[in-house]
Amino acid sequence: MAIKEELLITFGAEIIHLPQSEFLFKENTAPSYYFQIKEGKIKLTNIKPGDGEFIQNIHEKGESVGEVFLFCKHHRYPVNAVASDNCTIFKLERSKLLELLESDFSTQLEFLNSCAKRTYYSYVFLNSLTLEDATHQLLTILDHLKESENKTEKFSYKIPYTRKELSSLTGLRIETVIRILKRLQSEEVVKILKGRVFY
Repeated sequence: MAIKEELLITFGAEIIHLPQSEFLFKENTAPSYYFQIKEGKIKLTNIKPGDGEFIQNIHEKGESVGEVFLFCKHHRYPVNAVASDNCTIFKLERSKLLELLESDFSTQLEFLNSCAKRTYYSYVFLNSLTLEDATHQLLTILDHLKESENKTEKFSYKIPYTRKELSSLTGLRIETVIRILKRLQSEEVVKILKGRVFY
């Protein structure tokens, strides 16, 4: 959910620059700021010893990062936020965010709607993890990505992530993701052109 940039600036947001691979925040630190991406991509991750990285989500230009954690008093971030590429980010103190939301009811409703959508998706995805069907897990991610861009026609959505990122998002091995995508292409569920996946 994007809060209008002018509103953020009016309420005192500063603009910070984050180089690729740098942390925006780390797991087990206390949330104090609202972050909104002006340019770049941020991934929310957990590091699994021996298994590498599990990506919880990837946020892009115009999206907020970790905003729901600002409303869990005495809780700490359960994830890391890491720059996938060079980022420019709005940073606003929690108290100023609350003032902003109190001052503009329509922005407040949009904010709540965004939080509700993310919570809904988390439940849908967690439900898919209870199944042993790896194809269903991958399709759950693809469906969410496509719906979030309001794409409905077949092959109208170009998946913006690599096979490795899809692997980290689903918890599947990269070889499994590659095998599933090849099968889905033969079944005409996805189309692969010049290495890019269209769904």
